[in-house]
Amino acid sequence: MKCRYPLKISGRCRATQAGFSMVEVMMALGIMLVAVLGAFSSQVASSNLIRISRESDLALADLQACMEQALTLSTDDLPIAGSPFEDGQPVALYEGLNLEGESIVTTYPGYVEGQTIPDPLEIVLTVTWNDYGTRLRTVALRSVKVR
Repeated sequence: MKCRYPLKISGRCRATQAGFSMVEVMMALGIMLVAVLGAFSSQVASSNLIRISRESDLALADLQACMEQALTLSTDDLPIAGSPFEDGQPVALYEGLNLEGESIVTTYPGYVEGQTIPDPLEIVLTVTWNDYGTRLRTVALRSVKVR
């Protein structure tokens, strides 16, 4: 028996079929979906890292500006009550300046209120803010002021 079709299986003539079966198409779509979702999730993670980096840069710029302002004052004027850089109190000028919930607090390690101001005077500025995900973030900057 001669087949009109090019494929003969177990004594029967079969037609060859060109194209993909539905199962093959579904498998290919599933693999492509996993690849696209992986690429999308990496883009989202990258965007979040860039946002965190920008916020940290802004916080550091605010800290540096605040520290420069503190270093222009006399050592005797820094830790006293009522000064803009009062010990343990937020610096009013930098409240909520560039970041959500931003606050810069000045502390003076080694200084006890009512005693003489040490020379050199260590100054620690700590900024806290809420990042885009409403997590509390903190960065500190230290310097020393001499008379």
